[in-house]
Amino acid sequence: MTNNIPESVKRCVAALKSAQSDNDKFASLFVVTKLIKADECDKKCLQLLYDAIGFSFLNRLLRSTEVPEDCPPFIYKSIALSIVSCFCSVPEIVNSPSIVSIIPVLLDIVSMADREDMEDNLMLVSDCYTCLQAIAGSESGRKALLENNALPKLTDIYVEEMFRHDEALKMLSYLTSFQGRQLWAGKQESFMHVIKRLANEFVGETNEKKFELCKMFAVLLANSPPMPLSHLQKEDWPQNTLLALEGILCSKIGTVHRDIALQLVARLLELMGLTWGLKFGSNPRQFLLLLVNLACVEVRMKLEDKSLDQVMESADILVACYSIVELFIIFMASQAFLEFDSKQRDQSYCALKGAVGSILHLLHKVSDLCDDDEGWICPASDRRTQFVCASIRILGSWLSEETSSMKSEVCAVLPFVIQMCTKMFEEKKLGLTSDLPDPVRFMLPAFCHLAAEDVPRKIMLQQKMPQLLYDYLLFQWAIFSQWLAQQPTVASDWLLEKTTVEEDELAEAARPESEPAIILVCGVLMNLAVLEPELISTESVFAHLLKFCITNLPVLIHRQDFVVMMGNVAVLGLLLLRHHTWKHSRGDSAVFRYIQGCVSFLWDAHNSEESCDSLSLIISLRYKKDWPDLAELWFLGMQGLSNVMDKLDWIVEFIVDSGWPQEIMKSLSRIVAGAIDANTRTAYEDFLCCLLRAQPAKLKPIILENRGRHTCRTHSLKQLMQVLLKKEWQLPESAAQECCDHFLRQFRNCPDHTDFDLDDWRSFLWASALDLDYQHLAESVFPIWKKLRYTYLTLEEDVIQLLSALRKHYTVGLITNGPSRSQWEKIAQIHAEQFFDLIIVSGDLSGCEKPQAEIFHLACQQLNVKPNKSCMIGDRLDTDILAVRVEGETSIFTLPEYEIIIDDEKLEVKSEHLSVSDELKEFEKILKSKNPTFQDDDAVDESLEQSVSDVKEDKMFLKFKDKISSYPDQVLRYGKGEKPLWVSDSNIPTSIPNYYATNVKLSATGQFI
Repeated sequence: MTNNIPESVKRCVAALKSAQSDNDKFASLFVVTKLIKADECDKKCLQLLYDAIGFSFLNRLLRSTEVPEDCPPFIYKSIALSIVSCFCSVPEIVNSPSIVSIIPVLLDIVSMADREDMEDNLMLVSDCYTCLQAIAGSESGRKALLENNALPKLTDIYVEEMFRHDEALKMLSYLTSFQGRQLWAGKQESFMHVIKRLANEFVGETNEKKFELCKMFAVLLANSPPMPLSHLQKEDWPQNTLLALEGILCSKIGTVHRDIALQLVARLLELMGLTWGLKFGSNPRQFLLLLVNLACVEVRMKLEDKSLDQVMESADILVACYSIVELFIIFMASQAFLEFDSKQRDQSYCALKGAVGSILHLLHKVSDLCDDDEGWICPASDRRTQFVCASIRILGSWLSEETSSMKSEVCAVLPFVIQMCTKMFEEKKLGLTSDLPDPVRFMLPAFCHLAAEDVPRKIMLQQKMPQLLYDYLLFQWAIFSQWLAQQPTVASDWLLEKTTVEEDELAEAARPESEPAIILVCGVLMNLAVLEPELISTESVFAHLLKFCITNLPVLIHRQDFVVMMGNVAVLGLLLLRHHTWKHSRGDSAVFRYIQGCVSFLWDAHNSEESCDSLSLIISLRYKKDWPDLAELWFLGMQGLSNVMDKLDWIVEFIVDSGWPQEIMKSLSRIVAGAIDANTRTAYEDFLCCLLRAQPAKLKPIILENRGRHTCRTHSLKQLMQVLLKKEWQLPESAAQECCDHFLRQFRNCPDHTDFDLDDWRSFLWASALDLDYQHLAESVFPIWKKLRYTYLTLEEDVIQLLSALRKHYTVGLITNGPSRSQWEKIAQIHAEQFFDLIIVSGDLSGCEKPQAEIFHLACQQLNVKPNKSCMIGDRLDTDILAVRVEGETSIFTLPEYEIIIDDEKLEVKSEHLSVSDELKEFEKILKSKNPTFQDDDAVDESLEQSVSDVKEDKMFLKFKDKISSYPDQVLRYGKGEKPLWVSDSNIPTSIPNYYATNVKLSATGQFI
């Protein structure tokens, strides 16, 4: 072994070992510098020399406070560190406990580099950094550095710009690259100081150093501790950094510099969000499109026609480009992306599709290399494995938003993707490494969509996806449960507490990552439960899933802040329970508590108490924030609970006894018509019908005691009314529907009969419509029908306002066909007499009705108006319009269905802000344009002023006029490019088009706008 050691080294080692004092040591060291050449010393020689010098000697020099007269105060330290720095290339020396023990001394020296007495010892500081960097090269060394408070000291050196602060930044970047986010956990303030200083330095540099700073900047941002986004958005450094990067990427630079800049911009946008980037720069959209195109082109160039080993040479820049691609895929689903023009959207979509296509091609090649039995054989810690997982992440992001393209390519790699997910999950369960990628988590949104399609779902089932999802659910639930056990109980009024935006963001960031994972797994499993019912009944894994839901839902019932997770677990369990009801026919305590939790989730979603007037059914405060995620769950849960109730009687009894049906009826009876959306109303109606069918004896009194019939009429709950009547009169639903149809046919054919009283005639029609077994019900059915009929036969408020306004300026008449008694009954019911100067019912005349001209002449005669100064408005072509045109008269105008007004919320209608006097002038102007004979006399002025003050907030015509001027292509006209048609006898079309449905030649037609 010693034969390979140079003679000079042997002599120096001997001299150092024979030294009897420190002075002898110094003399021997002087000989070493003279005898040994640098190229003669390998690691073995250096180790021999270091052992011969001895750490005890070096330690005395480092810690000595007494120096010879006329010598600098740090002379001994300088000598010791110069010696130690010579041995920093030998890991065994640097990692030895003796060298690690001098870390405090090294940190103290670099921390006081700006002191006056250090001006002559700058080389000492450089040697310290050499030693510190060498120590940081090992895991044990990094741990020792952090234990000796290296992070705050290096931070202060860089922020305060002490001597060699650039070396301190390199150390910070190096430590961060190994320690990750954990390094800065709880040290957000220090991190921000470093970032601000680094950003200022990066923006100010104009030479090659700018790109060195860029690399370290990217490393730090990639490992940023959690910070409120609202706080970051108030800072100047993100904006300044982005603008500097825009200048770099929009200039002519080489590939190396461009890749460095792309890595930093990717990290910055990860931190701040892509939408934030649209706020700055002269043309932020253009820069964003440039950025995503650069990233997509980079991905394609570095992936296509390359092996995985070749791809790994560019892994760093590819990961950065992946990040930009992923951010933009998410951005594509936002409202901000829709504001891009169609060409920009198409270009970015094509670029992203090309990049994802290259990723699919790479994954396909990688899958071909896998062993048929063992699959992917590289360990989880291998960089190739991590890069493949990163590629799967981008695929998952793409599929979560776009599943219609490249279906065959996706299906081809789906088995490999699932196998990789399984392999990485098995590694993750072992817990040997905490920072392993989690491809299952990346792919969960994609699996939700893929499970809804036949071919991908079949592949997922072949790859035993349900078992993987179940195991993953248990794993994430264990993490969540452990976290939840450490959290304080949330107060019932926590939603009423006022918090700042920063506090909300920090609270959201503190929630466990397992929460969204559990929610997504439930989403995939719900799709499988709905689409694979036979599988749910036979596969044991779904029985285990049901047990999971039954066991764990009660844990979430009283947690006010996890309502989305509670909804997912509850609804998934209901979908599974439907196929396993035979196991729970009697109901044990666990299932009882589970159903109680389901009812609680569904019950608490709506109420009227929290509305401002208690007359509307609204989303509960607890649910409101998350309602976009909860709405579909709630409807599915209502349906799922109804399906389960059909098979388990004890659940019906529990729900009835819980008081929920009573609460539903009370709420519905309290709120006004139209104060509940149609879908929610239908869900409640179906649910109540299901309960009523199952427990008529208990449910009917509950419904009737809470104004059941009134509620059904108010909210048009026709199905519930049918079921209620069926239960009351024991009339089968099919028979009830048939007799209703029969009655309506007879009633429309002959609504009145002169030989009968009006009510007697209708009772007779009901008796004839009912079967012989049910004719005795006619007297009971008729009053209910009549009440329902006139509940909905009313004039709307806006119609009443329109008729009132018209009558102040025009003579208005009503012509209606039908028997006298039934028509006048309707007229009286809706109180129509007050809105018309004349009402003519054809049944009062002998053989005269619309569309015969005589009835129109009669109306003009009784109103004392000329036909050519009249306008007929109707809603039926056959009775109101045909044959209206009287020979020699030109009073009828045509408004064909040619174009329509599209209401645009962005249009600011200035006329809505007119004063009464301005409104009067506008109204007068409109009348003049419609009627050239209009005169400015005092009587008319008084009438106009009265009409403006009477019609409260009626500005529709003014708004229509503004629409015409703002959207000329979207206004109703007789022909393209023509002027808008006004209601006027002076604007008569020269030709009238055929009626589009029958090709009948029209004489006239009319429409309300």
